[in-house]
Amino acid sequence: MTSRPHSGSSWTLPRYTRPREEPAAASPESVIPFARSDAAIDDSPLSPGSRALLRGLLRVGTAREFPGGGAGIEYGGLLKTAARPDYIAAHVREAATHLHEHQVDLLLVPGMSGYPVGAMYALAAQTPALLLKKSRLDGANPNAYPTGAFVIPSYTGEGDVVMHADPAAVEDIVASIVERKLTEQTDRPVVDLELRVAGADDIIDKATMSQAVSESAVAIGEAALTRCVDRHRMQSGDQRPANIRVSVVAWVTPLIKSYNRPREHLWQTFRLQPFAGLDFYAVYLDPPAIGVTGVGTISFANDPGGES
Repeated sequence: MTSRPHSGSSWTLPRYTRPREEPAAASPESVIPFARSDAAIDDSPLSPGSRALLRGLLRVGTAREFPGGGAGIEYGGLLKTAARPDYIAAHVREAATHLHEHQVDLLLVPGMSGYPVGAMYALAAQTPALLLKKSRLDGANPNAYPTGAFVIPSYTGEGDVVMHADPAAVEDIVASIVERKLTEQTDRPVVDLELRVAGADDIIDKATMSQAVSESAVAIGEAALTRCVDRHRMQSGDQRPANIRVSVVAWVTPLIKSYNRPREHLWQTFRLQPFAGLDFYAVYLDPPAIGVTGVGTISFANDPGGES
């Protein structure tokens, strides 16, 4: 069996850093008013899902300063605090197609902010998803977390948080995947157990979270696969050699900030090209606007100085 087994008792928490963002400066003459956004979107090369997503973002979102991250996009009413099939259903279907093309077995989603859309991806793709939930860091016992846990600063200003999966959920989901793959290989002298994992989030900014989730996925998957194989051997007497491999094969997200170069980072680190609904080349606070690749710089509907 080839793997790098981990155990909760020996797992050491990795820590990731994420610097603040500064807003770009925009010339008002270069900004497309919201009232003209439909025409600009219609003339763009965006997919149908991305067009609907952008219309929803411009209507319910804005740009603002976040305590823990700096300049960013407020999109809660589109992706976090409401379910808007009129704006995101077509994008979710496009992302599900991407997951199918990469034969994903399991989806990992960090934090409750990413989980609403992550759950939609999972349902559309018929792929199980695991939430990496957020907890306070226990300074007295910093390693008292399950395999795959990591520390990262909160974008919304809550300080450092620990992200980790529910061990019972991990065990049950991976066990069902292993059972299916073992059934498919009943007559093989050596079992190949590859767990193909994808990450999903509501936005990819600098790819720091994407890197953390991807590295966490490998640790979580290897440990769970090893336990499942050991349990299978004890219960069945099946002592065939097993080759275990966990690979992160895809990332899906509604929004990505290309000006932070996350695509380059994910390619250099994991050889992954993330699938994103909208690609931003800038975020502006005054006036509140976003630069959207393929469209231009567009004001949000709530820009008090823009056309209505």
